[in-house]
Amino acid sequence: MTHEKGILEDWHDARGFGFIRRPGNAGKIYVHMKSIGKSVDRPKPGDILTYDIAEGSGGRLVAINVQNLGAPPPPKPPAAAPTVKASAVEPRGRRLAGGGDAGMISISTRVAGAAVILAMLTNNIILGRFPVWVGLLYLIAGVASFLFYQADKRAAARREWREPERRLHLLDLTFGIVGGLLAQHLLRHKTYKPGFVMVTALITALHVLMLGLIMFGVYAPGSIGDLFRSWLPG
Repeated sequence: MTHEKGILEDWHDARGFGFIRRPGNAGKIYVHMKSIGKSVDRPKPGDILTYDIAEGSGGRLVAINVQNLGAPPPPKPPAAAPTVKASAVEPRGRRLAGGGDAGMISISTRVAGAAVILAMLTNNIILGRFPVWVGLLYLIAGVASFLFYQADKRAAARREWREPERRLHLLDLTFGIVGGLLAQHLLRHKTYKPGFVMVTALITALHVLMLGLIMFGVYAPGSIGDLFRSWLPG
């Protein structure tokens, strides 16, 4: 005698019979209330039944020795996502830029800007547009700018007195831009305020423009000292 487990369907409680959906694609099988063992609750559609298969009147298959296992357990709710503070999770673009950069200058742009300035500076020195000491000036100012950014980063972590932003901008403007850009990239610092980011972008563009004009001969002072002296009052 075959023993199966199926799901009760099409149950007619008033008349005491229904049909069980057999496993797989075996169709349905007739079941009568008299064949269902004692149960606290009346059978209802959706209940899981175990049964034996026998041949009833007219040669059709019927379920006998039926045991009602009741309704299937409800599915478990999906596990709740762990609660994370907003400060700990940020969009990818903001995270890469050290807590957000307002989408204005990405890390790759900062590195690219520093590389362009170094390349143009080196080319100007090789072409004789600049004396070597101008390159040293960029180097010294760049190191100083990097150190100031680093000190400001540490002060921010310790919640101590911070470097004024105008001082950082002034260092970047006066030949320290390469160190400033690398500091922003490596330290992930000063990359979240739109105003600061915009000024950094303008200073970077100014250095690229100045070096480009000199490299392509659009502006060719006799020496870099002539350029400085031209800014001084008569």
